[in-house]
Amino acid sequence: MTNTNDNSLRIRAARSEDAGALASLARQLLVYEKSLNETMGDLTAWAASADELRKQLLRPANRFFVAEKNGEVIGYIKVVIHGQQLTLEELGLARWLIDRIEELARRFLTLVLRRPRPNVEAIGGYIAGAFVQQDARRANAGRMLVAAAEDWLRTQGIAASELHVLYFNEGARRFWEEIGYEPLTLGMRKKLGRLKTED
Repeated sequence: MTNTNDNSLRIRAARSEDAGALASLARQLLVYEKSLNETMGDLTAWAASADELRKQLLRPANRFFVAEKNGEVIGYIKVVIHGQQLTLEELGLARWLIDRIEELARRFLTLVLRRPRPNVEAIGGYIAGAFVQQDARRANAGRMLVAAAEDWLRTQGIAASELHVLYFNEGARRFWEEIGYEPLTLGMRKKLGRLKTED
């Protein structure tokens, strides 16, 4: 899939050789979000590493799209299908076996720990990350990336797309609402001090 417009902006599916550029953009997103809310905790190095992103690019349930301008990757979006069982042919034997073992472990822990069962088996799309460099945001790259991600979800038979956005990121909240995303829940956190002990 390739979308272009007059100013040489192009949206395409990411390839393995984009992993370095994806890692750089993912790191910029993490640093930016941390600057908005210092209580988020430390950044994990693996989350924005080229090796990790290369692995994620290989997962059939994941899809990355990049915005490219004059040959440079200036933005990305990562979309994931959750709740859908992929076949042995789609995953390959090793990944399929790992997924089955993880699923059995989750079921076992749910039974042993008496966790409540989910009310619904949700299958859907999840936008797991999106970032466009500041100087490229006026070119509609973000909207074009979202459109590409949503089109891919539709071709996979997915009827809804969800995401999480940092509450303090007012610009991002406004962007998502402008393109039709509606708030569902509000996550909240309270930082707890240390428990006082008597001497």
